[in-house]
Amino acid sequence: MSHLALVNPAFRTAPSPATQWAHDIRNALTTVGLHLDTLERLAGSAGHKAVEAAHALMLRASGMCEQALAPTSAAGPTTRRRAVDAVAAIRQVADLVAPIAPKDFAIRVHAEGAHPVLADADHLFRILFNLLHNAVSVARHRGTLTSVDIAVERTDGAVVVRIADDGPGLPASVRKQLFRAGVPSASGSGLGLAIARELAEMSGGTLRLVPSARGATFVLELPAAATVAAPKEGPVTRSLGRRAA
Repeated sequence: MSHLALVNPAFRTAPSPATQWAHDIRNALTTVGLHLDTLERLAGSAGHKAVEAAHALMLRASGMCEQALAPTSAAGPTTRRRAVDAVAAIRQVADLVAPIAPKDFAIRVHAEGAHPVLADADHLFRILFNLLHNAVSVARHRGTLTSVDIAVERTDGAVVVRIADDGPGLPASVRKQLFRAGVPSASGSGLGLAIARELAEMSGGTLRLVPSARGATFVLELPAAATVAAPKEGPVTRSLGRRAA
């Protein structure tokens, strides 16, 4: 099977929105390829789960392409903010990346009930996907990261998502410039983290790296919403003309 090549250009200036979309689409499609590779080695329910995750990511990638090609207003890109359950979004992304993680890798979600945030649902997906994709990439290629713990809680008028891994952490030189496009991170070019922070800020939130005794810990904070919008799709959605659950 042919593989999608990853190119990590050195950005001398801030990347354009089209470049940012291309980065996320590339990561999504690369992950699809890994799911399909997994199918060559798996059978039964495990293989079925990987197929479902692959189709869900292909659907997401298709939507990203459509948004990237859509005309924008003179004021720039807009956000479609609504009430979205952050916990449901986290579990969905975790289900999508879990089949490509090493055998003993674990993503644990610590949350009680729903935690609605006021955000663009697509942007929230991309933020979470970039963060968890990075963790899985380190686990796959370096073997120094075995788990990610995600805690969700409401504080005053915000929902705080704390994503902590047990990996080797980041050198001080990297931490100082972590959210700058083109500054390498433990998992690649670092563009994904720059995109994630920008999308968080577009929804009125923040994304930051906080000190931790072990590994790397990111804190995503988004405005809380009063209600939860019913999800339109999940990780078992079929795409690209095959079938829809």
